[in-house]
Amino acid sequence: MAAGERALRADAARNREQIIDAARAAFASDGIDVSMAEIARRAGVGFATAQRRFPTKDDLIREIVADELSELQEATADPASTGDAWETFTAAIRACAAHQATQPGLAGAIADRVSAAALADSADHIGVMFTSIAQHASDAGILRPDVTLGDVLSILKGNAGVIAHSPGDEELASARFIEVALRGLRSS
Repeated sequence: MAAGERALRADAARNREQIIDAARAAFASDGIDVSMAEIARRAGVGFATAQRRFPTKDDLIREIVADELSELQEATADPASTGDAWETFTAAIRACAAHQATQPGLAGAIADRVSAAALADSADHIGVMFTSIAQHASDAGILRPDVTLGDVLSILKGNAGVIAHSPGDEELASARFIEVALRGLRSS
């Protein structure tokens, strides 16, 4: 716990989780344009309670996306420990893209948050993760030497667009797009 933070009371912690769960469901079914008032209603809490926990909807989206991306970070924590550098590199991108496809309402937000986090600070864990796995693949000679972190982020942004324009077929369209995009990153 950071300095100045204090533990939430049990009821406040429960309300916080209810808000996050309601927001995940609302974003998945209706996209990120769902109002905070509607999220509070679905969570069974008052609007003021929702605002106390998350002053803006962007704060709530950031929290959800950070939670969603933490699994990806853990899965790719040590790229050098795996045997296949290309598989490690592509698995991280595929995992993020698949998550976008299963959360179509959050697909654009996920891509935006990954981009913002990766580009805002070179010490940021998301940027470090993607840079590390890309470097490992580049060192192995299987990733084109001109590929940048921006290229990877562009793929995720493009995937969000594919998902947005493939209602009802998000997962298949996303998987196809990602495979085509990844082929363009591999060295000959």
